[in-house]
Amino acid sequence: MTHVSTWRRFLIAISLLLLVPLLWPMANITLSPAVFTDTASVGSFEIDGNLVDDPAGEPIDWSTDPAGNTPHPGLTNRVDFVDGSGQGDDIFGQGTKELEPGGWRCVTGSAPQKDDILKGSVAVRGIGQKRFMYINFFRLGVQGDAHMDYEFNQSTEPNPACPALPKRTQDDVLIAFDTDFGGSVIQVRAFRWVGDSTSGDFIELPLGSKGVLWNAAVNIPNAIPGLAPGAFGEAAINLTDSSLQLLCPTTAYMKTRSSTAINSELKDRTAPQNVSFRDQPELANAQKSAFGVFVSALGTASTQVNVSTSQHGVGSARQEDSLLTLTDPITGGGIVRADVVVASSESTITDSPAEARHTSIAEVANLNILNGQITADTVRAQATAIASGSASSFSSTGSAFKNLIVSGVAMNDVSPNTRVDLPAALYGPGSYVLLYERAGATSTPAPGQIQGGTFTAQLTVNMIHVFVTDSLPLVAGNQPVEVIVSNAVAETDFPQTELCAIPPEQTVSGHGFVASAATDPSLVPTTVGFVSIPPNGGLDSQSLEQVQISGAVAAGASQSESSGTLTTDTSSAASFAQASGVCLLSSQTGCGISATLVKSKSNSAANATGAASDANGTEFLGLVVQGTPVSAAPNPNTVVELPGIGFVILNEQFCDNQGTLSRNCSDGIVSGHAGLTVRAIRLFVTAPNNPLGLKTGQVIVAESHSDATFRR
Repeated sequence: MTHVSTWRRFLIAISLLLLVPLLWPMANITLSPAVFTDTASVGSFEIDGNLVDDPAGEPIDWSTDPAGNTPHPGLTNRVDFVDGSGQGDDIFGQGTKELEPGGWRCVTGSAPQKDDILKGSVAVRGIGQKRFMYINFFRLGVQGDAHMDYEFNQSTEPNPACPALPKRTQDDVLIAFDTDFGGSVIQVRAFRWVGDSTSGDFIELPLGSKGVLWNAAVNIPNAIPGLAPGAFGEAAINLTDSSLQLLCPTTAYMKTRSSTAINSELKDRTAPQNVSFRDQPELANAQKSAFGVFVSALGTASTQVNVSTSQHGVGSARQEDSLLTLTDPITGGGIVRADVVVASSESTITDSPAEARHTSIAEVANLNILNGQITADTVRAQATAIASGSASSFSSTGSAFKNLIVSGVAMNDVSPNTRVDLPAALYGPGSYVLLYERAGATSTPAPGQIQGGTFTAQLTVNMIHVFVTDSLPLVAGNQPVEVIVSNAVAETDFPQTELCAIPPEQTVSGHGFVASAATDPSLVPTTVGFVSIPPNGGLDSQSLEQVQISGAVAAGASQSESSGTLTTDTSSAASFAQASGVCLLSSQTGCGISATLVKSKSNSAANATGAASDANGTEFLGLVVQGTPVSAAPNPNTVVELPGIGFVILNEQFCDNQGTLSRNCSDGIVSGHAGLTVRAIRLFVTAPNNPLGLKTGQVIVAESHSDATFRR
C-alpha cells in the first residue's frame, strides 16, 4: 500500500507541474519559493519550522533564541540526541531492514548525507489533562527527502544482533517523520510493534487529522542561523486524543530509513537515551516559622523570639534567634518567664533527592506560667513537612516535655491535643490548657490525575496553649489571657512528577500507643504515647521515660512509632509500641501481670501483585501472669483466665476486612488491601467485686496497627 500511495502522489505532483505553465498566463501571478510551515497550535507549540519562541509565551517553541542555544524552560521533560558524522559514525550495515531486528548489522562508517542525523530532540508536556509529544531533527544534507524514525522501547536489555540498541518487544512504539518532493508533503505516522526481538510487523496507528491531533513543518524557508533549508523538521502529536498509546518507554533513539516505506533499508542511528519525566524542584516551595512565647493580655499581644524562612526553588534558607532570659513584657513576668529560649527555621529544596523540606524548632528552658500553675524544665516543639513529586508527609518527632507539671500534677505522658482544665476560681470558668497541640494535613493530586497536581504538607505544633477567661476574677469584667509556648510551623509543596499512566490508588495508615485504659464508663478512655500517620505516609514517634495510668497500668521507659511510604510500585507501613517494666493488677503483694519488656509490631505492604501483613518483630521478655512464666512467644490470641477478676489476651492479632492470619491478612474482602492490629497485652476486668478492688473495663498495653492499599 505504501508503494502505491507514493506512486500516486508522484503522478499528482508531475501533473501539477505540467499544468502550471498552462495556468500561469491566465492567472497573471508571480511564483515565490514554497513555504512549508503550519502555525496551527497542536499542544500549544509553534510548529513553524524554526526554534525560537516568537512571540514569547504560549504557544512555546524549542528555544528562547533563534539559534537554539537556550532550551525553552517550558520543556522540562526533554531528551536531546547528538550524533557523529563521517567515517566514525555509528550506522546500520548494508541490508539492515526495519522489520527484521534479529538481522540488524550495527557498524561504524558514514551514512548518506541526506540520512545523516546530526542531532534531535523528544519532549513531552502536559497541558491540563492532555499530554503532547514534540520531536525534531537536524540532518547533514538536504539533497533528498528526510525519513526519520523515533523508536520508543520498553526493554533495557540489548538487541542480541545490535547490542548498542535496546531489544525490541511487543507494543514498542515508532514515530516516523517523512518528507517527500522536497518537503512539500510531510507525513507523521505512528506504529505499534507486533512481534518479538527478531521479527514482526509495525501496525500503523491512525493519528487523526493534521492540524488537529498532529502537526509538522520543515525549515523552508530557513530561519535558523547556519542551517540549510530542509535540514530541520519538527512535529507535535496529541498523545491523549490520538490512538497512540505510548505507555512507559524506558529508552528512545533516532534512526533514518532510505525511503518512506517502513521496511526500507536503515541508515544512521543515534545512541539510545533514557526517557523519564523529570522532577521539578525549581517550582517547589518550603516555608514557615517558629517562636518561643506568645502572650495576649490586657489588650496587648507580644511574640518573643520569632523566626521565619522561605525557599522557592533549589537552595536553602535558615534563621535562628535566642534569648538568655525571658519575661513577658505585658506584666513583667507575671504571666510567663523562662531562662533560655531558642527558635530556628530552615527551608531547604534539593535536586537529589528531589524534595522540599522545612523544619521549625522552638525550645524553652525553665518555664513558669501563671506564677507556677504550669512549669517545665524543657518544652520543645519540632515541626517537619516534606513534599516530593510523588508523596508528602509531616512529623512532629522531636517535640517533648521534661518535668512538666500542671496544677501540681506531673504530666510525664502527654498525648497530642491533651486538654487540662484550670481552676475556675483562679482563672474563670472554662479556662484550660492544651498540651502538645498538633494539627497537620497533606494533600495529593486527584485520583487518576497524571500531571499538573501538587503534593503538599503542613503542620503546626503548639506545645503549651493556655486559654484563661478571666485572669482577675475579683475585678469586674473579664480579663482574658492567651499564652502559647514553643510554636513550630512547617509547610511544603512540590509539583507532581508526571506519570506515563493513570496511577494506582495508594494509601497507608498506621497508629500505635503504649497503653490505654477504659475502666470508668463516665470518663473517656485514657491513652498514652499515641502516634499516627496520614494516608500519604510519614513518620510519628514518642519516647516516654515512664507510663502511669492510675489503677490500671504502670511501666518504665516506653516508645511508640508509626511510619509509612508510598512509591510508584509499593505502599508500605509499619508501627510498633513497646514498654519496659510493665505492671498490671497491682496489689500490696506485687504485680498480677508483669513483664521485663513487651513489644507489638505490625507490618503491611501492597503492590500490583497483592497485599499482606505480618507481626514480625513482636516480642515478650520476662512475661509472668499470676506467678506463671509465659513463653517468650505466646501464640496469637492466647487467652489466660484470671479467676475472680476476668481474663487477659496475650499477643492479640486480627486482620482488617475479615482477612485471616494464616494468609497474612491477604484474603480480606477489600481487594488490594491488607491491615493488621497487634496488641501485646489486653486485660479485661469483668468481675465487679474483685479482690483487687479494680473497676470493670479493659486495659491495653502496646498496640500497633498498619495497613496498606494498592489498587489499579
